[in-house]
Amino acid sequence: MIKINLLGDTLAQPAVKKGERAEAATPVFVETPAAGRPSLPIAGVIFGLAIASVGGVYYVWLNSKIQYEVRQKADLEAKKKELEKYMELERKFRAQKDMLQKKKEVMMGLKSFQQLPVHFMEELANALPDDVWFKEISQKGLAISIKGEASSFEAINQFRNRLIEKSKWFGNVNYPAATKNGRNVEFTISCDLKNSA
Repeated sequence: MIKINLLGDTLAQPAVKKGERAEAATPVFVETPAAGRPSLPIAGVIFGLAIASVGGVYYVWLNSKIQYEVRQKADLEAKKKELEKYMELERKFRAQKDMLQKKKEVMMGLKSFQQLPVHFMEELANALPDDVWFKEISQKGLAISIKGEASSFEAINQFRNRLIEKSKWFGNVNYPAATKNGRNVEFTISCDLKNSA
């Protein structure tokens, strides 16, 4: 039976042939592969576990944040639903306020325009000389036309000048026509009434 040294023992020496010297023989080493499977890289396994644990922690954190945001959204929706009735009341209030403001402006304008003829007649009477009288006064918007008679042309000029002096109330005073009719002079004066109430 033949013995094979698989372990590569250095003490084992080859057989010496006859006639050779034993000193000349050199030992032979035989390498054999290690028995069993190769070992796993431990550092790679540890690194993989660390990455997996960090990813798991991040996933749990993101999941909890999403749940928190969902709860916040639900709370805000509930608050919005509660406040919608107040928002509707506020819209109605603003609409009523605008409507009342417009009514107030119309009423103030009417009140101002209502007082205008009173002031107009008062100022017209103050500007009227003794020897001038009216036959007709007509108004179209703020344009006034006055027809009347006077004892002389000088009285008409005096009346016209007094209207011009009252520029707060009367503007664009015109004296387009005057004709002698017997002892009196008929005239027409037009002017614009200013809203100075």
